[in-house]
Amino acid sequence: CNERALDLVLVGAISKDENIYTDRNERSIGGAVTYGAFSAKRSGSSVGVITKLAEEDHHLLDPFCDEQIPVWVLPSKKTTAIRNVYHSSDKERRTCTCIAATDAFSPENLPTLSTKIIHAAALIRGEIPLQTVQSMTRIAEVGLDLQGFLRVSRNTKMVFEKSDEVAQALESVTYLKADAIEAEILTAKTDLAEAALEMAAMGPKEVVISHNHELILAYKENIYRTPLTPHNVNGRTGRGDTLFCSYLARRTQGDAPSKALKFAAALVSLKLESPGPFQGTMQDVLLKIKAQQC
Repeated sequence: CNERALDLVLVGAISKDENIYTDRNERSIGGAVTYGAFSAKRSGSSVGVITKLAEEDHHLLDPFCDEQIPVWVLPSKKTTAIRNVYHSSDKERRTCTCIAATDAFSPENLPTLSTKIIHAAALIRGEIPLQTVQSMTRIAEVGLDLQGFLRVSRNTKMVFEKSDEVAQALESVTYLKADAIEAEILTAKTDLAEAALEMAAMGPKEVVISHNHELILAYKENIYRTPLTPHNVNGRTGRGDTLFCSYLARRTQGDAPSKALKFAAALVSLKLESPGPFQGTMQDVLLKIKAQQC
């Protein structure tokens, strides 16, 4: 791994997920780095993962090997495990329970590597502390998932709370991803365009907000919107991670932000129709983009 130059490196926990829907239950390998790495690789960029696992869970790396995604594996006493209970057919209301959490990623855990973007893809606060996010700037431009600072585990239940460290973290970040709930918690704004512009003013050059109907991008004080057009939402888990990492992947390939957003919207619309990481091809995404333009 160490000798490879990559387009995108994701840092974060792989999660043993249990997803409970109104009509079925499923167990899967999840986590932001899982959904993100697959979508980035299939968006045409070279991608690597820095993660932590308990020794008995190294078999969780098999899908990454199959996809030829290099992984730096660090030891942890536990592997993250999360239960998601969805309460509605549109999959927008859910209760998340943290059953186990991996050890935190310290600045010393970051290997020497060459990449265009390094993305802090944490699932809960404390997984990638502020100091580690700040250390990432010595490697490359930094991407951040806002949930890594706002989502906390309180008696195993995962809830969103404002963090005093967010402002400092955003000063180190070039690319920021949030969902509608996180955006409102941070900015107190329900208008997502206004929230995106406010977050961009805190440091990030590009802010992407995911919503169940559309993606919103703030870039150079302009707002771009692209609709999501899935035929169903059977694969709701991993939506934000999939869209943001496909967006970052296309940015590493030279796409303008607005073009990368359209690509990400098409890819995540396809992913939403099937549980698990995105398994489609670049051709599938390009055909979806073409169909959306008709």
